[in-house]
This record gives sequence, structure tokens and C-alpha cells, in this order.
Amino acid sequence: MKNKKDPMILYFDIETTPLKSFLWQPGQQYVGHKNLLPSHEMWDLICIQYAINDGPVKVLRYDKHGGTKGMIKTFDALVRKADIVLGKNSDRFDIKMLNSLRMFHGLPGLPEWNKYSEDLEKQMRRHFRLPSQSLDYISRMLGVGGKISMGMDDWVDISNMRELTTLKDSGLDTKSLSKVSLHLFKEKTPIIMKRGKEALHKMCTYGAKDTEDTRVIWHYLKEHFEPRMNMATWKGEKHVCKACGSADIKKNGTRAAGKTMYQQFHCNDHGGYAGRAPISKHGVVGKIG
Repeated sequence: MKNKKDPMILYFDIETTPLKSFLWQPGQQYVGHKNLLPSHEMWDLICIQYAINDGPVKVLRYDKHGGTKGMIKTFDALVRKADIVLGKNSDRFDIKMLNSLRMFHGLPGLPEWNKYSEDLEKQMRRHFRLPSQSLDYISRMLGVGGKISMGMDDWVDISNMRELTTLKDSGLDTKSLSKVSLHLFKEKTPIIMKRGKEALHKMCTYGAKDTEDTRVIWHYLKEHFEPRMNMATWKGEKHVCKACGSADIKKNGTRAAGKTMYQQFHCNDHGGYAGRAPISKHGVVGKIG
């Protein structure tokens, strides 16, 4: 029998820059890829927020952790160690976004990580019907406080600051940079930089709160879910809760499925469904699966 400690759960969230495009006029319309500005025709990372198990939420930011490439390399090292990678709408957005940026930056692929990913939104949609599936709504309804308020202006301020920073790092002198800033943004460089730094700090705080909310909501609702990762299989033990790995389980009736009778179990630890095990013709209860 294996004796494993608790799995490493990596909770995470990412924030990205917006695209920029040429438009004939405002309003809802189709914007093709040829309308995108060459300097903004692909999203980029602003920050990655993560927490391991019950540890503190940490933030990787583009200006302190080697830009997009550096952030992904650091985060990938954690993904490879994790047993479960868990986010909100992460299968549809975060994982695919990181895969795309990893590919464009020539970093080693991680095609296998969606096999051990878990998505809070998928579980919410599978088990509940709610007026909204947004993290803000769920967080407020469960008393976690909702998301920190962010506006499009914050993303624009960060993007403008990054654009000027890139020009400065390329060797553009202060006087020329000021002219570019006035031409592009109708504001002086110090104003653009100040607003960008304030927005970046706010963005990192916003993302960290999202990550913490995802973790809190997952723990609050996990008794209603049947997680993708089977803890009984992971621990290599016959009769432990498939959801949390606890041995504090009890029999909870039997149910037939086809020609097989199953013993159902309830977990006293997390208070929810613990799994089921087949019952042989001789009455022997097999492994929870």
C-alpha cells in the first residue's frame, strides 16, 4: 500500500494585455486580423498569480520576472511539479493562452497538463444553474466579497506604459520618448508611466484576489463536485475518498449499474460523495473508482 502525502494543488490565474486595431468607427463590428496593429497583434502576459495548496498567493509580473518568457518558464516549473492545476475558466482561456504564448516564445510544450487540470467553471456549470457563472457573482453570493473593480482604462494604462518602456529600453532618449508619448497618447511620459505603475499594482492585486477566491470557492463547494483526479487511485489505497483522499468514509447504500452492483460511500471529512466500489458475486467490495 502506498503512503502518499496530500497532492500538490496549483491554483492559478493570468492577466493579459489587450489587442489594438484600426477601426473606421466605434460600435459592434467584425474586426479581422489584418486590422490589428503590428505591435499589438498578439496578446501578452501582464502577470500570473498562483498559490500552492493552502499557501500564500504569489504574483509573477512581467516587469520583475523576465517578461512573458520569464514568467512562463517560472510557472511551467511549478506546473510540472503539480498533481492538480486548478483555475476558473482555465481550460478554455488560461491554459490555451499560455500554450499559445509558450509556442510563440519558443518554449518547451506542455501538451499533457490539461490531463491533470481542473476547472472550477466547468464544475459549476455541470452541477449548478445560476443567473451568472462569473467569478464576481459567485464570490459575492458566497460572501467572499466579489472581484476588485477594474476598468478597460487600467488595461490601457498598463499597455501604454509597456509601449513606452519598450522604446526606452531600445535606446530612445528622454526627449524623443517625450515626443512619442505626446504623439501617441497626448500625455507626457511621466504621466503615462505613473498611471501605468498604479494600474499594474492594482492589476496584480486584482489577479491575486481572483486566485484566492477560486481556491476558497473550490473548497466551499467541492462536496458537490466529483473532481477529475481520483484520490483513491492517486494514493494507491482501496477504500479512501476519491475526492479528498480521506479514510474517514462510511457506506452509503448500494446501487446497480447494468449488471454490476456497487457499494456507495460518503466522506465524513469533506461531507460529500466519496465514490463507489463494485461488489463481487461473493459480496467482496472492490476498489473505489
